[in-house]
Amino acid sequence: MTEDPADPDARPVQIPARIHAVGPGWRGLLERLHEQIRAVFPGYRLLDLREKLGGLRVYVEGPPGSGDRLRSLIALAEVEAERTCEFCGAGGRIRDDWPGGWRKSVCDSCHSDWSARRIMIVCGVVRNRG
Repeated sequence: MTEDPADPDARPVQIPARIHAVGPGWRGLLERLHEQIRAVFPGYRLLDLREKLGGLRVYVEGPPGSGDRLRSLIALAEVEAERTCEFCGAGGRIRDDWPGGWRKSVCDSCHSDWSARRIMIVCGVVRNRG
């Protein structure tokens, strides 16, 4: 069932509804981002949330004139995600699993398992492949 924008009781999709699109290590920073955005624009609408090229991508829509403030909040969260392991939330950095391969923000502890494809993120959950 799709959201009917004409329905006055329809609630916009927000970050918590799509938090499973990325790994559990980013959950805390996304919850903080959600609260920061809601404090300024309670009815914001999430357009997309994903990991791309090792970083976090968040696209939201707010009321007219909200673009600069939204971009500022989102940019801070995206920078934080680049320094946070998507698997466990520890300090990390964007790395390649092999030259020309996938990129992901991972910590030292998770890097070898991810690079060897022993762990992966499926629907927001870390899965062991062993």
